[in-house]
Amino acid sequence: MPFSKRHVAILAAAALILYLVRSLDYSSPAPQSRFGDHAAATQPPPYTAAIVYLVSVLPGPRNPDQLLESLPLVQKNIPWRYQWPVLLLHAGAYDTYESRVNFLDRLRESAQRQELTPDATEKLIKRIEFIPTSHELPAGIPEDGGTDRPVWDLEWPAYHHVCAFFSYKIFNHPRIRDLTYYFRLDDDSHVHSPTCFDPFEYMHVNNKSYAFRREDPDLGWVTVGMWPFVSNYAQRHPEVEGRLNHNGWQWPSGRFWPNNFGVAENFRSYETNFDLVKVPRFRTPEMTAFLDELASDPKRFYWYRWGDAPLRLAQVYMFFDVEKEVHEMCEMPYAHKDSVWDDCDCIPLAD
Repeated sequence: MPFSKRHVAILAAAALILYLVRSLDYSSPAPQSRFGDHAAATQPPPYTAAIVYLVSVLPGPRNPDQLLESLPLVQKNIPWRYQWPVLLLHAGAYDTYESRVNFLDRLRESAQRQELTPDATEKLIKRIEFIPTSHELPAGIPEDGGTDRPVWDLEWPAYHHVCAFFSYKIFNHPRIRDLTYYFRLDDDSHVHSPTCFDPFEYMHVNNKSYAFRREDPDLGWVTVGMWPFVSNYAQRHPEVEGRLNHNGWQWPSGRFWPNNFGVAENFRSYETNFDLVKVPRFRTPEMTAFLDELASDPKRFYWYRWGDAPLRLAQVYMFFDVEKEVHEMCEMPYAHKDSVWDDCDCIPLAD
């Protein structure tokens, strides 16, 4: 039976409808990002980040009172674009389920005292990660410090572990090495008032590699040998020498008199209880070679108590363009221990 024009039109319309239906994309929509209320549902965050607290370096319990005060303020006073993890690196203090539950219960109580909303409190709780992190004395460093006592033996060896960890070990930590940024705070760090931007977002938008809050020199008696170490490295690596010159680095007098160069001279330092780092810039081949040489003699940390604060400043000046890559984040109202640091006006980031 031949088809009429009407039948042909109907069949053509049906074929068109079938084609259009098959061409539609019925794949599931991207889920809402778990990183924050402001994250676009269809686009992942453009970077990864974490807040880092080193809460213990020796086995055994540690009083968490200061940390319990610090954490709610970080949640309350920083307008986080994404709810990145808060990493609590510990040497066994939170290995048990009971210890973690107890800490989180106390954190809820502290958050309530600091007037966090229930929603903000639960967001903070969900951000917490307990990360076991061990610290061991290097070969050749005796447990008791030996008969030749270290320069700084009041907190032996805990403080020395802290200095070594933040100077170079942190960049190979399995939970940190693949991040874009980390923001290190101490348990006695306090963001005491609201600030107007997310520090990670600031780093991303402005293409910064390092941010600090304040400079304060380390005294010469805890930087023994540091000036010659940096000087010798720069002399052997002309590109480092050139970068130091470009950044306006100042040497003490007598640089090429090795027997007394830098003796008792203070060393400029970033106070690294506030340490905002773009991790890939500290994992380049050039930086890694420097960190390997730095780590090659453990006496630098365990005898002479070299700190991560002056070494961080040296790293930045040796390998970064300070004017372009570094920011003094005075916009964030900040206190360390009982000292409230000076701040400056905060200008919100453009949306």
